[in-house]
Amino acid sequence: MELRILNTFLKVAQLQSFSKAAESLGYSQSAITVQVQQLENELGVRLFDRIGKNVTITHYGQEFIPYARDVVAAASRAANFAVEPHELTGTLRVGTLESILATSFGEILPEYHRRCPRVKTEIYSGGTKQLRDMLLHNELDLIYTLDDPGYDPQLVKLFEQPEEIVVMADVNHPLADAQELHLRDIVNASFILMPRTSNYRRLFDAELARRKLEVHPFLELDDTGMAIRLLAESDCLTVLPQFAARRKSGERRIVALPLADCHMEQWSQLVHHRDKVVTPQMRMMADVIAENAGVALAAATAD
Repeated sequence: MELRILNTFLKVAQLQSFSKAAESLGYSQSAITVQVQQLENELGVRLFDRIGKNVTITHYGQEFIPYARDVVAAASRAANFAVEPHELTGTLRVGTLESILATSFGEILPEYHRRCPRVKTEIYSGGTKQLRDMLLHNELDLIYTLDDPGYDPQLVKLFEQPEEIVVMADVNHPLADAQELHLRDIVNASFILMPRTSNYRRLFDAELARRKLEVHPFLELDDTGMAIRLLAESDCLTVLPQFAARRKSGERRIVALPLADCHMEQWSQLVHHRDKVVTPQMRMMADVIAENAGVALAAATAD
């Protein structure tokens, strides 16, 4: 039962005329006649009486009108379900680094929930390689990571921006007011560092090695929030992405030390699989993350 034939039937029933229906729909009158006959043959009943030039809907035709309207309306809703405004539902799976989770998602998640209150959000924390593997196996919809810039034909980057990796101190630390420092000036300080597997710890160790220096952290932990809190309690230094401190720095609780001979950088990246259908739920999360990061999304989000 074709939709165009149902639309033709409803138009003939409305106008009580094959010729007027043909004019309204842009068909020939013979095409209208053929379509109505095809529908009658399919249903096994006469829908219209044709007596001379007069067309009158039959009892069967009157009873069929609501069924035809329901089918046409349902088909219209089905064709437009992805573009009609409606409240989003379903589940969104996002993977991110612990440092980003601890410092940015406290603002990202409430805003996303405000915009999509019926979407269930699942957050997974892990290393960049683990998150990429999960994305490639369709276990995640989006990942928000920190990594070296690069190209992977399987992935689409919605945004990518450089992030400075810095040595941080509490605002009351003796080195916090220094105008310029060098790595040799801080190696004897107490350090709280992320594990050696973290990207920014790796960068810091490489900077030290180039100058034949080393530090001996009294504590290693994979917990950005705790590391930041401990700066005030233990008069220590730590190494983290600059964005990890931007909220606290705004309150003047922690600062980045001005190291003249140490420049460390990685790139924050919001990524999805190239073959992934970008749903409205994903687009909304991408919008919120980009707004939080202060960047513009790539045009790929509109695909």
